[in-house]
Amino acid sequence: MFDITLSDNLTVNIDGTSEGTQTKFYDKGYWYKTDTFEEGIVEYLVSKLLTFSTLPKKSYVIYEYGKINGKSSCRSKDFLKPGYELITFERIHQRITGTKLSAKKYEFESMESYIEYTVDFFRKYLDLDIKKYLKNIFTLDFITLNEDRHFNNLAVIYDTKNNKYITAPIFDNGKSLLNGNRSYRSALSIEENIKKVIALPFSGSHKKMFDYFGKGFSIDIDSALEWLNTEPQSLYRDVLIYQLSVNKKLE
Repeated sequence: MFDITLSDNLTVNIDGTSEGTQTKFYDKGYWYKTDTFEEGIVEYLVSKLLTFSTLPKKSYVIYEYGKINGKSSCRSKDFLKPGYELITFERIHQRITGTKLSAKKYEFESMESYIEYTVDFFRKYLDLDIKKYLKNIFTLDFITLNEDRHFNNLAVIYDTKNNKYITAPIFDNGKSLLNGNRSYRSALSIEENIKKVIALPFSGSHKKMFDYFGKGFSIDIDSALEWLNTEPQSLYRDVLIYQLSVNKKLE
């Protein structure tokens, strides 16, 4: 756990989600982000979970939990190499077509058609197959219940030196594990609260997207549960324990 003081001249303002604008800091190769809700601990738990998976470490961002100027926060290493540009799905679609990818959903009668359009778009214009990337994303979101996987939290990287696109590592998982869920009620069980979770971006159901793409990776659930039992008690830890316990098919 880190505890650091950062000056205001290191802040970088970025557009946030519907919850508002977040302020990030950048210093010495690290991105720092203070909590709006309790994203820091959730980012840490989700990324730590992936270390117990079969995913290569380069395919996801590791987050550390800590404090910035006395506030709960998280940080991650800058994963962009020199000559790399991070471009979100929303921005690349708007750049090429002049329209938002998120607005296209009104043109399709089914989740499947919307997904097929998106996959075909990246294949046609970027010569990039994003199916494996999405399979991994929706496997993770199925287990961690991410409610903020909009098209600005999905991204590609443009390699300017080699003039090609690659998928970005998995990042920004802070609104998972019921964090920031407005329907959450402490009087209800975890199981009952989970029923109120709404997914993004192709469907409101994590299961539907997971079932469409299939399992992207496996998790050593026993080892992950052993680790979680050493973590301080919190709602987010308990939700993750519950999700791993009821989804043994991810082993």
